Amino acid sequence: MNQRKHTKQLRRQLRWAGLSATVLAAPASFAQDCPKPTLQQCVDVDYRASSCGGVHDAYCQDLVEAEWKAGWEASPKRLALLPDELGGGVDTVAYQSHVPKRTRFQGMDQSVMGQVLKGQVLYRKNLENLSKDEQAYLSRIRSWEKDGTQVTSCQEFVDEKYLDFSRFEREAGRYGEDYRAFFKGAYGKEGIAHRTLYSRDQEKLAPIWGEQRVEKNAYFRFTPGPYPKGMEGYVFKSEAAKLANNVEARNWAVASDEWHEAQSKEFAEVADDVLNHYQVEQESFTALLRQREAVYAEWAVASKLLRARDHKTEALDKQTAERLYGLDKAIEASLVKAHKEGCLDAQGPTVCDWSPRRYKTMLEAAMAPRREADLQACLFLTGNDFGPESFVRNADKLKVKGLDRRDYTLSSSLLAHYLAVYGAYIQAQATPTNPSTGAVRHGGESSDSGYAGGDTFGGGYDYTAGWEYLQPGSNLGNKALGAWCDSDVRLYGEFNAYANVFSSTRHEVAHVSGEAGTEGNGIRLKLDARVLGISLYSHDQNYPLRVTFYEGKPVFKSDAAKASATFVIVFVPVTVQGGLSAEAGVKMNIGGAVSRRCEEDLLGVDLYGTITPFAAVKGFASVGIGVPGLQVGVRGELLITRVNVPLYGDIGLYLSSPSHPTNPNTLFLRASSKLDLELRFLDGSIKLFGELAFLKGEVTIVSWNGFGNTWNIYDESKSLPLVRVY
Repeated sequence: MNQRKHTKQLRRQLRWAGLSATVLAAPASFAQDCPKPTLQQCVDVDYRASSCGGVHDAYCQDLVEAEWKAGWEASPKRLALLPDELGGGVDTVAYQSHVPKRTRFQGMDQSVMGQVLKGQVLYRKNLENLSKDEQAYLSRIRSWEKDGTQVTSCQEFVDEKYLDFSRFEREAGRYGEDYRAFFKGAYGKEGIAHRTLYSRDQEKLAPIWGEQRVEKNAYFRFTPGPYPKGMEGYVFKSEAAKLANNVEARNWAVASDEWHEAQSKEFAEVADDVLNHYQVEQESFTALLRQREAVYAEWAVASKLLRARDHKTEALDKQTAERLYGLDKAIEASLVKAHKEGCLDAQGPTVCDWSPRRYKTMLEAAMAPRREADLQACLFLTGNDFGPESFVRNADKLKVKGLDRRDYTLSSSLLAHYLAVYGAYIQAQATPTNPSTGAVRHGGESSDSGYAGGDTFGGGYDYTAGWEYLQPGSNLGNKALGAWCDSDVRLYGEFNAYANVFSSTRHEVAHVSGEAGTEGNGIRLKLDARVLGISLYSHDQNYPLRVTFYEGKPVFKSDAAKASATFVIVFVPVTVQGGLSAEAGVKMNIGGAVSRRCEEDLLGVDLYGTITPFAAVKGFASVGIGVPGLQVGVRGELLITRVNVPLYGDIGLYLSSPSHPTNPNTLFLRASSKLDLELRFLDGSIKLFGELAFLKGEVTIVSWNGFGNTWNIYDESKSLPLVRVY
């Protein structure tokens, strides 16, 4: 034991000795009024602060320490990374198994992330004490088993196409955040390592690991990033940045089952808590790199669109450079810290190179994108309609070459073929088409919502984003002031985040929205941001004829929505305070122009740029109140949600010339739009530690192993004739 902790413990013993001496000096009649307390009274904070608590202070302390020692010896043990309040470092702790009881997992139907989280919580709870929504999802999975190879939804399609992996991943929910148990499960008899995986209809799956090389650790992903032309960028001067920018370390190894197994043996003597801690720090660093990439990518798209219309982009360039500069500064600070921790050694092994959590993270990165692509393709091309009259069950009606069967729902392999052929057909169409109905579309939209978690911490979200052509009336005929001339276009995006802390009551944590649309002879731009119910930014203004507009400042609120709850370590109750922190905003880089002279049958509308709602919500806890003599500390953080919803749009209305070969004098809708989604949900843990008589205990306040991915929802570029004007 180090000298600092020994001194702290000695002071505590002296303090109790002083109190006992005071009690001994008290009159005997006073002691007679205070009967000997029970163990429950001795761990009650109010009793210990009372006059009787003072009388029996020494007795209570001996009783509590004796019971603490007995409870510690009877509990399972593990090596844990301690919070700073307990001196940091690694030590043996007694712990209590954590199985969430009151949970809520609902919605999240439009992503693989949602399916994974809803499936894993069933096994996290050992299929017991399920909520109504959880019972419904379990029944749904069991119905898939009874269906054989028949496919009845897009969610079932993805589950059955990757059946061996889907089953393992779902049942691995029982491991919670025990990443070592997850790793052992993957390499066990019912695991996924060192074996060929199959779909339900016994088609071989592509290998999990490809031939792409991976970095030694995440810090070696670093390379100095670009800036807008003419802008002065941040200069990386540290030794850490030089060491991290290492091509060899960036292409260190080819990931495989064998490589992960060898890495696990390499670090077998290091506590998993330590390995996983450094992995979490690297994930925060990787998030910084991705944020920088996103900022530059959005600038590149917006700048190209604006310059193509002769807009000046100096203000956008300057704003982007400022954001990149701040991110680069944070990136270098992370690299300097990593260097001090020994993570930038490109020669020998370091604790940053591998962990059980890294294995799970890399597994997600390998398997999530291919499944998400299949789910999004299925949702887009079928509308999740598998009814008797649907196209997917009556493909002969489509008259599409390559679809020579009627029903493609008889197996996941058949449905995959249908999606590939029909997807190529839809992509080749000149006009935006709704694949599930065959009707022409005048817009594109995506939305989803969900909620997950328990009574300690939980979170939810909903988002909507898209583009649309606003038709002013049903009659688009040629008139002197005809309705067609009042046509408009709109880009819009909105994201809302919710959370609960130590109760089932939901709070609106963040609301961000952005909208750009043509209106009359101008452009209307709307931005709105609220964090924890407080309006922090609002903008609603019309701009005449031609406009460029840039906005991207985040809003931040922390230490809010606080609440307290009591948790028991070994047998001692401790009150802990929890809260939320949120960062949110909407980045808008928009340009547009309107030329509307209806009396001359002239209309030109242009709207282009990017709208990106973003938010990050975290849960935290701080040390509260415990009985005298018990040292307490809290370690960890819960990411409730982190999201970016970048929407790219280039939409216009224009009249074709009289000499157009097929559609002269016709009002056209030009639509080029792309929507991506980056979302990570419910990831992390918060643990409460206590130390009494040199023995340490641990209890989990909240723990979820999370899931995240980045995927494209749609990407299209079409031109649609709307009406012949004259």
